[in-house]
Amino acid sequence: MSYIEDKVTQVEAFYTSLDKELAQFQTKAKYTCISGCNKCCHSPNVETTILELLPFAFHLYKENKAEEMYDRLLNNTNPTCILFDPTNTITQKGGCSEYSYRALICRLFGFSFTRDKIGLPVLLACKEIKTQHAEAFENIEFKAQQGMDVPLISNYYNQLTNIDYNLTQKQYPINEALKLAIEMVLNHFHYSEPINEEQRNAS
Repeated sequence: MSYIEDKVTQVEAFYTSLDKELAQFQTKAKYTCISGCNKCCHSPNVETTILELLPFAFHLYKENKAEEMYDRLLNNTNPTCILFDPTNTITQKGGCSEYSYRALICRLFGFSFTRDKIGLPVLLACKEIKTQHAEAFENIEFKAQQGMDVPLISNYYNQLTNIDYNLTQKQYPINEALKLAIEMVLNHFHYSEPINEEQRNAS
């Protein structure tokens, strides 16, 4: 297994575990994202690390689509995430065209906590959740501040850092992070043994 494949495998396992934990939290919190809402996808300020998008970059490489996406990114002038598709309004999935490969913040937003200045957990959520699920929002935040175990953003970023310190030390605008992830994958396999068809199909 190559360096890239090892990192991808670890990140994917991390995402699988994270998604299960967040699903369990949603059950306890008794709310989900607003059906069909994709307002957070419109933000031009979403930032990620290279490591978060390495699985998607590797997926593109296996599908022989990495160069095509890289060219799109080079010619793109829109700061909104290039994976945002306004026609994709599947329930709870907003407008992400590659939902299973979404970045860490896209998974955590709305269902995880930061801490305020005195150390109390504060739910990181949009105003749509806070207004349309006001009772559930207030209830789960109260329980969290009373000591209930809840998902903390810092814990998940620490887990990601443990997978690869260097690839998590800088946050980039999401399109830039994806471009750099694709560059990393292409350069790695250009200077090492490329994946053959049998390996692509087995991955």
